[in-house]
Amino acid sequence: MLDNSKLRLGVAGLLAVALGAAGCAAQADVEQVSQNEQSMRQLIANDQQQMAAMHDQIARLNDRITELQHNGADSDSKQTAALKDRIAKLESQVNATAAGTPPVPGAPGVPGAPGVPGAPGVPGAPGAAQSASVPPGEGAAPAEGEAPAEGENEGEAPAAAEPVPAVTGWQSALDQELATAGNSTESGSRIYRDGLIDMKAGKYPNAIAKFQAFQRAHPKSPLAEPAEYFSANALFELGARDSSNYNQSILQFNDLAMRYPRGRFAASAQLREAQAFLRTNDSLDARLTLQKLVRDHPGTPEAGAADAMMKSMASS
Repeated sequence: MLDNSKLRLGVAGLLAVALGAAGCAAQADVEQVSQNEQSMRQLIANDQQQMAAMHDQIARLNDRITELQHNGADSDSKQTAALKDRIAKLESQVNATAAGTPPVPGAPGVPGAPGVPGAPGVPGAPGAAQSASVPPGEGAAPAEGEAPAEGENEGEAPAAAEPVPAVTGWQSALDQELATAGNSTESGSRIYRDGLIDMKAGKYPNAIAKFQAFQRAHPKSPLAEPAEYFSANALFELGARDSSNYNQSILQFNDLAMRYPRGRFAASAQLREAQAFLRTNDSLDARLTLQKLVRDHPGTPEAGAADAMMKSMASS
């Protein structure tokens, strides 16, 4: 028979093992809770950044309405009505996003005005870049049936079902801009050119930050239109890893087409906006955008591509 001292030692050993196992389990639970909280905070931050971007777009659209009215446009004109309709849609999206965002203690608050510091990834915010979850230089895969754009990897998996006929893409326009930007005498052209260089290198977050800094400093510059165009394309390319960037690119392409309806990038912006809608599985808005493109820019390569896309969508 075991003496009492040996028995007590055995029991103490078993208790130590049990307590150690319980401690490990408790620690694992704490770590899991911490990871879940971090994930929730990241989701909330992404939603808040998206809302800040939409607030920024609403402010810009309101500024555009004010400008039109100042220039004598009727408050019920077609262009003003289209702007107000877009504002209503954005406000609806903001409310829907806000309603789906749960409160978490310590989570960052929604910026009260566009361009508030500390909101990286928001168009119009100082030093804007992409969401922290998106690595630099990542591009979007071409849609099924779409020829890979210049510089894209043909081996990447398709991201959408609708075929998109090849048209001159932003890469060709970028090369043309780089060829002339070095000789530009426009104020701020240096930072604009630096943005082009980053875009060429696939450093999309850096390019976005520079283009948007240029737009804030020189909103009336002739280079403001291409800066917004390339910034929107950078967001589109980042959408392959974070689909919220597609939504932000849609807002920017739409804003560009309304602010520069006869600009040299207006047709391309509408085509890319439609492609972004398809990437988010919004075929209705994609079709409406394509129809507007055909009406606004008949006879252009982009209008031809839009016709082909709508025929493909109708047959699928």
